[in-house]
This record gives sequence, structure tokens and C-alpha cells, in this order.
Amino acid sequence: MADIVNASSVPLEAPASQPSTDSSFSNVDFVEEIRSNRLRTLWKATLLSIIFLAWIILLLTGTSETTVFDLVIPVVFVGGASMITNFLLNREHYNTATWTYAVGVILTIAIMTGMSGETGQDFIPFLGILVIFVVGMLMSVVNTFILLGISYVAMISIPMLINGELSVERGEMFALMLMGLAALLVAQVSGELYGIAEWALDSYRKERTTATQLHESRLEIEKSLLKQKNLTAQLQELNEALDDARRSAEMAKHFRGVFLANMSHELRTPLNAIIGFSDTMLNFPVMYGGGELPGEYRADLEQINTSGNHLLNIINDILDLSKIDAGRLEIEYERVELEPVFKGVLAQAVGLIGGKPIELRRDMPDELPDVWGDPLRIRQVIINLYSNAAKFTQEGSITLGVDSHRDKVIISVSDTGPGIATDNLETIFEAFRQGSSGKKQKRQGAGLGLAISRELLGLMDGEIWAESEVDKGATFYISLPRYKEAFEKTPESAAEAR
Repeated sequence: MADIVNASSVPLEAPASQPSTDSSFSNVDFVEEIRSNRLRTLWKATLLSIIFLAWIILLLTGTSETTVFDLVIPVVFVGGASMITNFLLNREHYNTATWTYAVGVILTIAIMTGMSGETGQDFIPFLGILVIFVVGMLMSVVNTFILLGISYVAMISIPMLINGELSVERGEMFALMLMGLAALLVAQVSGELYGIAEWALDSYRKERTTATQLHESRLEIEKSLLKQKNLTAQLQELNEALDDARRSAEMAKHFRGVFLANMSHELRTPLNAIIGFSDTMLNFPVMYGGGELPGEYRADLEQINTSGNHLLNIINDILDLSKIDAGRLEIEYERVELEPVFKGVLAQAVGLIGGKPIELRRDMPDELPDVWGDPLRIRQVIINLYSNAAKFTQEGSITLGVDSHRDKVIISVSDTGPGIATDNLETIFEAFRQGSSGKKQKRQGAGLGLAISRELLGLMDGEIWAESEVDKGATFYISLPRYKEAFEKTPESAAEAR
């Protein structure tokens, strides 16, 4: 029972998953704990009271009816019962201790009634009322009525044995009736006490559960705060690492741009000489005395001139890509008429296809819409598309088409070449990446033309994409903003108008 009294000392760290400590406190145990503490006080008070009462009786009755010896017997009797009660309580035998105390006090009152004479019989039996009421509060309802029956038997039989006759006076009878009434009152009060104890115990359990939950919540919050601090520290470290990486990347990009610009300049000078001299030797023999070149010389010079031009185009593409990457490529926005652009492209496309049996076609309306952008960059993009088509188309046709929409103009270049695999339709627009054409043919070139075209179109608010089936040719589409009057203001206002 001492565990129940000290239950409040259980630390709040006890997890809620172990409710057995609280659930073991039944309502009966809780009430018995209260009654046990009360009984410890009661037997001490009773022992003192019976001594005092014996002294009062001795003074009131005198030695004519009651002797000192007659009063010593009940005092010794109730003292022994009190000592046994204390012994049993110390060993937590509460029920036995209660019965020992109750029977001892009732027998003491009965002995005092029988030994006190007529004067004592008028008021001593009324002490039984107190016993029934007080001790009944320490027992269950059933045990209270059992104690009442024992009290009736003791109060009638013991005086009869002492005096040798059955004699129940009116006062004694009235006291017995009041003892029965006291038992009824105790039964009612005990029920209410049990209800109060149950309410108190339930409140205690709720308080313990709430305290445990609050403690666990506090621990979870502390853990979350620690995790948040760790994550914040990690995030800060990552941000610092990203800043360092960004600065390193920007520095690397800067040096790469400087290197490419210097390298392209250094390569262009000898390439221009190679291309210039080879072109002069092929097309202007008068500069060399008018003599015709031998056939084997001419073939080699043509290869030198073609390779030089190809290498120069690659260098120009790399330089353009580095300018776009550094954000230093300028776009000259203006109103662009497509017909002059197409004528120049088709004229250059004749040289791209060489002697291949390829027909250059046009599929467009008579009146072409105007677009908004840089005419040199638009021409560069379309030439790149024709160059790719000419590389991979051995025979058939290359068709230039135009489709006009309200805000966009779609320009298409279709060929009858080997086509492009579906999983390569996005890869081909990445720098230095090439796809595979039909019949496992490796695509040629440096892989820069389409990447530059996408970047240039992005700067002009345009797009590029491709559609193809293997062995059925490919079609590349580019979209450009259709010209509006608002575009003639500034590129910034043009972007707002779009």
C-alpha cells in the first residue's frame, strides 16, 4: 500500500507504453489505503479514549458499583486489540486488522456495560453507535452489517453472562436501535466515499497520462529541434560549398571563353591563308602565270580547300557557342523578310549538296509573313539545317516549308535521308552529342550546329524540334515570333508584347 501513497514520486520519464503501474491501482486499493491510514490513527485515539472513559466512570460511579479492577480488564482488553491491530497494519493485513480492532472495541464496550452496573448500562451502550459508524467507514457495506450483528450478540450476551440474567434496559435497547441506524448511514456514506475515491483515482490516472504525453511530446520537440539545427548546419555547409563551386564554375567559364576566343583567333589567321591561297590556285590560275594545274594537284587542292572551310566553320561554331555561354552574343532585333533569307539559303544549299541527285524544293505560300529577330542568325540556323540534311541525304529531296500562325511562324526543313532514332531526337540538340541515323550509320560533324541553333532561337524567343522515323527521313522545325508593330520599339518591349 505504501507504493500507492508514493505514486506521485514516479518520474515523468516513465513511457506511456507501460501503463501497468497506474492500472494496478484499483479503486478498492485506493480506498483501503485511505482507510488504513485512518485506522492507524483510530486505534491510538481509542486506546487513549478508553482509559479516559474508564477514569470518568470510576469517578461517577464510585466504588459502590464499580471497582478499579473492573475497569482495568476492558482497558487491557482494548489495549491488546489495539496492539494486534497495529501489528497487522504493519504487515499490510488491512482486513484482518480492521476486524480485530472492531471486535476488540465492541467486546470492550460489552464488558464495560456488564461490569458497570445500572448506571453504566444507561450510557455505555451508546458508545457502540460510534463504533458502528466509525469502524463501518473502514469496512465494506456487507462487513458493516456483519459487524452490526456481532455487536448485537455481544451487547446482549456478555452482560447476561457477567450478571447471570438477561436484562435489556430501555436505554440499552434504544442504543441498539441507533446502532442499526448508524449502520444504514455508514452504508450510504461508504458508497459515496467509494464514488469519490473512484473519481479521484480516475483524475489521477488522467493527470499521469497527460503528464507522460506532455513529457514525450517535449522530448520529440527537443529531438526535432536538434535535427533541425543539424540540418541547418548541413544546409549552410552545402550552400557554402555550392557558392564555392559556382564561383569556380564561373571562373572556369570565363577562362574557357578567353581561351576559345584566343584560340579561334590564332587558328583563323593560318586557316584564312590556307583557304585563300588554295582558292586562288584553283580559281585564278592567271595569278600563277596562267598555267593549268595537273589533275592530281587539283584534287589535292580541292581537298585542302574543303577541309579548311570545314575547319573554319567548326571554329566559328565553337566561338559562337562560347559567346552564348558567356552571355556576350548580341542579337540585332529587326523586322525580317523571309524571302531574301530563303533565296540566300537556297543559293548556298546548291553548293552543300554538290553533285548528289537531290532536288531542292519549296512548300510555302506566295506571300510570306515577316518575323521578328536577327536576319543573320536566322539565316545561320536554316543553313545549319540544310547542311545536316545535305550530309545524310544521298538522293531524293530537301524541302523548305513555311506555316503561318497568329503569333508564330513555323519554318521546316525536311529530307529523305535515313532518319533519326526516336530516342535521339533530344540528344542531337546537345553540344558535342550526335545521334545515330538509319542503317546504323554514324552521324557526321562536330555536333555543334543544332546546339548553337537552339541557343540562337532561344535568344530570339524561338524554338527548334525534330520529328523523324528511321529510314523515312527527318523534319526539323523552327518557330519565330511573327512581326508586330510593337516589336519596332525595343527588345524589352518586344518581350512584353509577346
